[in-house]
Amino acid sequence: MSNLTRERERIWYWDNAKLFLILAVVIGHCIETLMHLGNTKSYGGFLFIYSFHMPLFMFISGLFFKNKKCLRKIVFYVAAGYMLKALMCLSTALLWGNAVFEPFREKGMAWFMFALAWYTALEWVLQKLDKRIVLLIAVIVPLVTGYFKSVNDFLCISRSVVLFPFFWLGTMLDPVLLAEKIRALRKKLIIPALFVLVVWFAVCVTRTDDIKILQHLFTARHPFNEQLGGLGFLYRLLTDAISVIVGGAFLVLIPYGKLRFVSEAGGKTLNIYFWHYCCLYIIVYGLGMASIANDWWAIPTYIVLAIWLTVRLSANIFNFPLKLLQNFIMNFKIKKANDRSQ
Repeated sequence: MSNLTRERERIWYWDNAKLFLILAVVIGHCIETLMHLGNTKSYGGFLFIYSFHMPLFMFISGLFFKNKKCLRKIVFYVAAGYMLKALMCLSTALLWGNAVFEPFREKGMAWFMFALAWYTALEWVLQKLDKRIVLLIAVIVPLVTGYFKSVNDFLCISRSVVLFPFFWLGTMLDPVLLAEKIRALRKKLIIPALFVLVVWFAVCVTRTDDIKILQHLFTARHPFNEQLGGLGFLYRLLTDAISVIVGGAFLVLIPYGKLRFVSEAGGKTLNIYFWHYCCLYIIVYGLGMASIANDWWAIPTYIVLAIWLTVRLSANIFNFPLKLLQNFIMNFKIKKANDRSQ
């Protein structure tokens, strides 16, 4: 096999990983919706998915980050974030008759875009520093900021701070070499990886009440719960360790090579992310699916809905508006003064 073919296989590997991760995101939001509708049986699945899906997404975002056109990337992420906020407000207004638009506070879906804008700016500012030192500081900072109630949804600071170490770790690694390393160790790691995922899922489902206190740490939105006392920093280290171990186990199980639909759809995860919650809102609250939330078959039905949404939203038609916005911002040419004078 040629080096070019092998490298392309490794890139397909990350596309495959992103597709399974965005599916986990959509399933997670479907389960979270069930929780809000009173389905207590869905809590364990929520804890399991939230323990790894966004840390791993941020890690992969860091893997493929390129320190080029940073200002344009920041503008794109911020514009995309406000576009998503507007879409969610419109959906809420259509369903319930009113909506509140908070320009500097984000508790919904748009936080991901704003966090990427923060990370792009930080990568540009910190590019000349030793990445290992920055990583150490990035791990320590959330251990401290968790004690401050002011670090919350305002400017998405809380989630941006908590998840930044995963993004930064990604920038320190080569995606091709990492994929090759995982592939080389797969035979040795596949059984331990399955064991980790099965055991952690079992703990989340059967010991939900015992680990429920970790919820606000996994969502990364809030300061340390008062129940943690002065040990919030230890619980943060615990959830970071869980995210690394469970996320690593997840990556071991990702298939290599190009998979029909999966690999190509994996390159459209941002579009799926942009549209899925709005569609979920409309289907659940507008079309009456909320009425089945506490039936025994609600969880499998909502999981099927998540799979369907992921598949449908990977269609090219849903490239709009992000692709158009990205092309405009990244390729927009500013004429210089001497060009205009000619």
